[in-house]
Amino acid sequence: MQQGQDVPPPGQPPQRPPQEPAQPPQQPAAPRQPQATQPPGQAHTPPPPAPPARRPWYARAWVPILLIFALAACCAMPALVGLAGLAYQQSYFDGIAVIHIDALITGTGEQDLLGSASVTPEYVIDLMQAADADPGIEAILLRIDSPGGTASASQEIAMEVPRIEKPVVASVGDVAASGAYLIASQCDHVVASPSSSVGSIGVIIQIPNYEGLLDKIGVGYTVLTTGEFKDTGSPYRSLTETETLMLEEDMELILDQFIEAVAEGRDLPEEDVREMATGWVWPGSEALEMGLVDSLGNYSDGVDEAAAMAGVEDPLIVYYDQPGPLDVIYWFLSSATGFDLFADALPDGSDGIPVPR
Repeated sequence: MQQGQDVPPPGQPPQRPPQEPAQPPQQPAAPRQPQATQPPGQAHTPPPPAPPARRPWYARAWVPILLIFALAACCAMPALVGLAGLAYQQSYFDGIAVIHIDALITGTGEQDLLGSASVTPEYVIDLMQAADADPGIEAILLRIDSPGGTASASQEIAMEVPRIEKPVVASVGDVAASGAYLIASQCDHVVASPSSSVGSIGVIIQIPNYEGLLDKIGVGYTVLTTGEFKDTGSPYRSLTETETLMLEEDMELILDQFIEAVAEGRDLPEEDVREMATGWVWPGSEALEMGLVDSLGNYSDGVDEAAAMAGVEDPLIVYYDQPGPLDVIYWFLSSATGFDLFADALPDGSDGIPVPR
């Protein structure tokens, strides 16, 4: 018998020791997932975010819809321009057509929404002929602000001016030089501001020469021709003495044509014009004394002179230039609202509209 245990009295069965209540069976613990350990000295990198939910197709449909509308607008623009032009020609009279010659005059050129870097004979001649045939136009104002251009392109426009039956007035802005003045000299009246640059009667030929540069960098250039003068003007060699003499003869021939045209257009003796043919430009005030312009004034004075020559008391300014899409939008807004959106830009508060063609 062990000490410390209770002994039951005689006659009673021995008592069992009290038992603790049975515990419910425990579920085995799930195995722990191994965790990646960061190398010592590096910060904890959070897990990457879940990718965003994909938007439904109709939430992305605005892009192709916008492209379709833009394409449709571009295709419809010629039709809108034509309809607007037809409406214009039915809505005005006593008009003064304003045609701008405000860039380099060349045989070819490109035009975009922001304008053009050059003026071509086709562009100006087409506008002058259209204005001459327009029953709502009484006179034409050539707004000239150009340093000139190529001889042939300037000559083409100058030859067309005397063929116009309606009065043609030239209004000089900053400059009417070289080929631009050749055009102005054929007009019925020339208006220039006192500080306008007028003249530059002369001819110039510019031929670059890269021969020395190519020799310095060790680049050779071989040219094969079937004629002695086929590569005259090549930038890879100098002109020969014969070629220089031939080009000078050509310049003299073109200069004679220039002088003859100015003398005839300005009603001046050829001897006087030949003395002016130094290539120099004169201020408008001096050009007036020399007979190169008829009067001094600004754009408004040119409009008034054109109106006076046409016998119109209240002229309507008609911008006879190729318009951009914004011009067409402005006109449609003006027609819809009844407000003249161009009034603030016109001289003496005259009305005015652009003519899409």
